[in-house]
Amino acid sequence: MPDQIHEISCDIRELDTTWFLEHYWQKQVLVIRQAFNNFSSPLTAEELAGLACEEDVNSRIVIEKDGEHPWQPVYGPMDESVFATLPPTHWTLLVNDVEKHIPELAWIVDRFRFIPEWRIDDLMISYAPEGGSVGPHMDLYDVFILQAQGHRRWQINTQPVAVDNQVEDTPLRIQKDFRPEQTWLLGPGDIIYIPPEVSHFGVATDDCMSYSIGFRANDHADLLNDFIGYITRDLPPTLVYRDADLTTQTHPNEITDDAIRRVTEIFRTYLKPDHPLLKQWFGRYISDTKADIFREPETHIEQLSELPDIIYRHPASRFAFTRDAGRSTLFVDGQDYQTSLNFAEILCCERKVAVEILLNTASAHEKALLMNFFNNGKLISSLQD
Repeated sequence: MPDQIHEISCDIRELDTTWFLEHYWQKQVLVIRQAFNNFSSPLTAEELAGLACEEDVNSRIVIEKDGEHPWQPVYGPMDESVFATLPPTHWTLLVNDVEKHIPELAWIVDRFRFIPEWRIDDLMISYAPEGGSVGPHMDLYDVFILQAQGHRRWQINTQPVAVDNQVEDTPLRIQKDFRPEQTWLLGPGDIIYIPPEVSHFGVATDDCMSYSIGFRANDHADLLNDFIGYITRDLPPTLVYRDADLTTQTHPNEITDDAIRRVTEIFRTYLKPDHPLLKQWFGRYISDTKADIFREPETHIEQLSELPDIIYRHPASRFAFTRDAGRSTLFVDGQDYQTSLNFAEILCCERKVAVEILLNTASAHEKALLMNFFNNGKLISSLQD
């Protein structure tokens, strides 16, 4: 396929992922018509509004017009009375982490596992009446936006955004000067992929629901701070700056090159690409759920025979693994466990796991892990809520 097209038509399961990753991933916009053929939203607008009223759900409403001020945000949890006061048009309800609260929607997220699953952030669902939008803006993360109901007009601009190009008196990063380069109208089943730093503006042309599959964008400052905190957490207090080779200097307040050299040597000890804790830290870091979502375990089992034949990885849990000489470190929700490579691969390959296959070669330690994960709600017997 040519690398400069911006629209194709195919089922997402038949997408040439090698071609997509080479030409589009974090590079340019792509519209995929009927990526989810004959798609019908499994969630109604009323059900989404009900979810937004729950205490542990992250939600917000953006009111462009007829609010207290232009582009007024209202943060959840929502009260039912809020919806009765909304204007007839030009507002949007957005709910994050929907697949974690409604596990049966995880199949939508799973269609995008041609990107490493540990890169996926969440499924955000939005509802908007005619004119509803969150304004022209730019994100630092990748997102696939699936049109689930109604229609939405998308416009994009690929030019850099000036620092002062932002609407005042709103906490939202909305551009006051947006000039579209391309425009598409998406209907149910269509997808638009938007890479980082591409400005986009989506406006509902009728009653509209959109499903956004967003990917994590961990900034360098957070990565560095978390890594430094991890590798220094157990350092003894006796490790301090020392200068036994100190010599007399002309100016007592001068920071000499020798002092900088000593500090540099301290940093070199820890900040190096082959640090023995780097892989363990990253696995824990990237598998941390970051979302405070409580899950009540379905039941408590005492023995493996009580496990169902089929189990599922809960969408609110993060599973990942590394391999090293035939062994594996399995990461689950920010914790690490030593397992065989076979155990980790089977458990992480698909969301649905056949217990018999998993247990065929499992060690006693791995069987105990399996029971622990099930009893803590990280593995469940069904995706039905």
